[in-house]
Amino acid sequence: MPLSRRSLPSLALATGGLAKAQAQPAWAPSQTMRVIIPFTPGGTMDPVVNIVRLALEQELGQPVALDHRPGGATVVGTQELLRAPADGHSLIMIANSFAANVTLRPSMPYNPLRDFAPIMMATVVPHVLAINPSVARDFAGFVEVARRPGAGVSFGSYGIGTSNHLGGEQFARLAGLNATHVPYNGPAQAGTDLMGNRIQFMFANLPDMIQPVQAGQLRAIAVSAAARLPQMPDVPTMAELGFPLVLSDSWFGLIARADVPAPARARLEAAWVAALTRPEVKARLEETGFTILAYGSERFGTEIRRYTETYAQVIRAANIRVE
Repeated sequence: MPLSRRSLPSLALATGGLAKAQAQPAWAPSQTMRVIIPFTPGGTMDPVVNIVRLALEQELGQPVALDHRPGGATVVGTQELLRAPADGHSLIMIANSFAANVTLRPSMPYNPLRDFAPIMMATVVPHVLAINPSVARDFAGFVEVARRPGAGVSFGSYGIGTSNHLGGEQFARLAGLNATHVPYNGPAQAGTDLMGNRIQFMFANLPDMIQPVQAGQLRAIAVSAAARLPQMPDVPTMAELGFPLVLSDSWFGLIARADVPAPARARLEAAWVAALTRPEVKARLEETGFTILAYGSERFGTEIRRYTETYAQVIRAANIRVE
């Protein structure tokens, strides 16, 4: 599915009815709420729902259940949502892959920007630009090394088309680095190889980097976040270093079928925002390494379009393909 100026605004149309929902009859769930997780159990999405679950059940007056539907690079879980009734009782939690798949997987059996409506953007995990300590002492030294012809610098990711792959590609192009991408099947082996200098740099999830950076096994030279992180207050942001356009993080949000009635979507948005911003919920998620966003549907729709547009540019410039 080609990305075009005409296709992108269609997501915003799904949010347009929420402003009018106040004038319509109130909606309340009448059965267990289901949150589809398009990944296997035990992943990084699970804590978000598990930590917010009690507060959400109090807000909505119904139990909240997780339904793991892995497979097909999230396509299996997303199709499950489209098979569910459009009554507001089923949502799916999505991540950056939702925006990347628009360009990476044009033959998906649905239109991501037409068939779904954003509910709320919940959390983000900032990425740390980490290097092997033998490469350089700081950001400027690293860029100097990585720009040299034949430098032999490689960067890792959690897989082709993942958010840290696309962030690494974008940064390498903006900074003029001579770097080769090495995909891994998740963070564990990628982190091990970064510490072993088999790869030289990587944008990695903040929680995975705190311990090895503190132990001196890796060096954090930048963070891809709006502001410096309390966990690494001495590490500058990409914007401070002159690269404000680099987009590399891991966010989670919730979407519904586009044909779920506006009153139901408005009620779900309000309940999720209220539950997520409770002090006890916010504190527990921040302890786990998440940054709370709690963006409503309108802003979430804008963010999805921003990531979709950026990822499309990176994917095409780097000629990234998935099997």
